Amino acid sequence: MEQLSGNNWIERKAFQKIFSPFNETGTQVWTVSRVKELHPQVVRMVVNLAQLEFINFIRICDETLAASSENYPKRPKVPVTQMNHPSAIGIELFYDTDYRTVDFNDINSPVKGNGGKMVDAVLRDFPKGWQPAVIMDWSNGFWDRMEEKYHDLQWIR
Repeated sequence: MEQLSGNNWIERKAFQKIFSPFNETGTQVWTVSRVKELHPQVVRMVVNLAQLEFINFIRICDETLAASSENYPKRPKVPVTQMNHPSAIGIELFYDTDYRTVDFNDINSPVKGNGGKMVDAVLRDFPKGWQPAVIMDWSNGFWDRMEEKYHDLQWIR
């Protein structure tokens, strides 16, 4: 995992090799074909999310990352991240490597505690100079608790 330190972008062949152990053990990680390289922070977030026992599907696009316990039935490579979904545990992030931000767009967990675990996975080893963002907050205090827990980060709200 030495490749995940620093800011050197990781080429497709290298990040696919990093993701292959997850694909072999049941967590499906897909990257859309137009993505030829990824920032190490994005790869780090994917690895941390894939290590969560309830995450089964991860899709990486050039500006978004979605991870969930379920996929949409008629869209097999699209993780369910819909808020208030009755069974899916999932998260969708918008990331911007130029502005070094990660926007928590959607998060859902009918199981208490798993939302916090997903946020922990994203913010673990969060690089200096990056900022987490929550633009729309309908959480009844969840993001306030996360901001308090990660008080050392400069949040965009």
